[in-house]
Amino acid sequence: MKNHSKFVYPSVFDLSKEDKIWIEGTIENLSLYEKCAQLVFPWVLGNFLSEDSADYKRLVHLVKDLKVGGLIFFSGDILNQALLTNKMQVLANIPLLIASDFERGLGMRLKDGLEFPYSMALAATGNLTLSFKLGKVIAEEARAMGVHQNYAPVADLNDNPSNPIINIRAFSADKKITSEFCSAFIRGTTSARVLTTAKHFPGHGNTHVDSHLDIPLIKGSKKYLLNNELVPFSACIKAGVHSIMVGHLAVPSIEKNPKITATLSKKIITDLLIKKLGFDGLIMTDAMNMDSVCKNFSAADATIRAFKAGNDMILFPPDEEIAVDALNSAVKRGQISQARIDHSLRKLLSAKRWLKIDENRFVNLNDIPKSLSTKEHLKLAQTIADKSITLVKNEKKIVPLNKSKSRDIFWITITEGLGNELETFYQSLLQEQFPNSIYALVHQETNDEYYTKILNAVEDVDIVILSSFIRVKAYQGSISISQKHEEFVKDILKLKTKSVLISFGNPYLLSVFPEVNAYLCAYGDTKASQQAVLKALKGEIKIQGKLPI
Repeated sequence: MKNHSKFVYPSVFDLSKEDKIWIEGTIENLSLYEKCAQLVFPWVLGNFLSEDSADYKRLVHLVKDLKVGGLIFFSGDILNQALLTNKMQVLANIPLLIASDFERGLGMRLKDGLEFPYSMALAATGNLTLSFKLGKVIAEEARAMGVHQNYAPVADLNDNPSNPIINIRAFSADKKITSEFCSAFIRGTTSARVLTTAKHFPGHGNTHVDSHLDIPLIKGSKKYLLNNELVPFSACIKAGVHSIMVGHLAVPSIEKNPKITATLSKKIITDLLIKKLGFDGLIMTDAMNMDSVCKNFSAADATIRAFKAGNDMILFPPDEEIAVDALNSAVKRGQISQARIDHSLRKLLSAKRWLKIDENRFVNLNDIPKSLSTKEHLKLAQTIADKSITLVKNEKKIVPLNKSKSRDIFWITITEGLGNELETFYQSLLQEQFPNSIYALVHQETNDEYYTKILNAVEDVDIVILSSFIRVKAYQGSISISQKHEEFVKDILKLKTKSVLISFGNPYLLSVFPEVNAYLCAYGDTKASQQAVLKALKGEIKIQGKLPI
């Protein structure tokens, strides 16, 4: 057995002598190929999988034969994900580290999970205790179903209103607010023994490009970045964040080659994040299947470049075997030292040992109904939503509404899609709480005749309430209201009818429609946020949110 005292372990994990002995013993018992495989994390869906299906057989191969270090779960449902997790943990020689994007709770990924309001809604409350509680509750629910790492918080500053992929996922455009809410969330998550991940280093906020589609350009001098975009990441490190996810971002003030994204840049990861900011925890790539990486490099080349730049974990490669083979071959060719592989593996195993998944890797299926979506958790979601609602503008004191005039209100819901479950939920709330009002839903396939009919009807009511559902969504490329709907809303605002605009998403709509009489921000379209808006309009709760942008 090697003397563990000569090795460096991440300072964020409080490891005993026995922990270090387990870590070094595990490293010694692995072949080079198995070590490389531990550092690769494939994607998986948490849906029902027949054991005869190709998808299930793929997973078995990845875990049993390739021996990957963990899995990243995307969409699915709670029970099937838990069942699949247990099946894969049975097959794993070393316990798998299970990760997911639960920025706003399990409901972000799982159709039957509880979805909390977005990060910007949380910041609008101004309440750091709620951020701690949210981190803790999400972590408790995650552990109850076998998830050990939450890819949260988002430490990006949303300092570009046109950003199509961050927007309300960020806490704020303000570095102090973002730093404080990230830190509280990290402490809450850590208290429930779940790994935290600050993303997307060195900051994905100041761009108008979605990194799923192309390489976003992050402008500003190195000094500007250090004094702005990097401030929340430094705060996260001080708060004890366990891992940092590096974004596929072009940062010309640091890395001159525009094809070398932050994920692949030694200057950004090793020199800036590790050496200058002093981070010694886990460093991981953003999903390596994104076009921003795949357009310029092969899967093998991108994997080697990412690891040499300073990443410890390769997430969601387009081909897992190619990624493992690439690392293994790079060591054999002398491109990467075995000591460097061991260093990254030591960090990963430190995390697994801190999580104690070597002692209990399985999900207790009987505990799931007792632990998830409890009354207390539902209450927390509603409390955050209630305290987040922000009345940005209120000419003519329209808000709160006069309850006796509900039949003089026309509710128009605008969605950039075709309408989904959340818009349907909203329509049902309106019909239940304002049964005498008039309603309309418009979407991308609404015909001109219907728009004209709505415009004529608006002239006959006292108040028109426009509810905008514009979602932050990967691959859509824009967070703006469509030109068709922008013209439609402006036509309504030219009329004499009093107007209220509610944003259930992008909070910057007032800049597009400054003529509106009243403007409310909900910072997202979760069910809790929808209910909070209607309570605020009826005067049932105090409107106390503050605009964090």
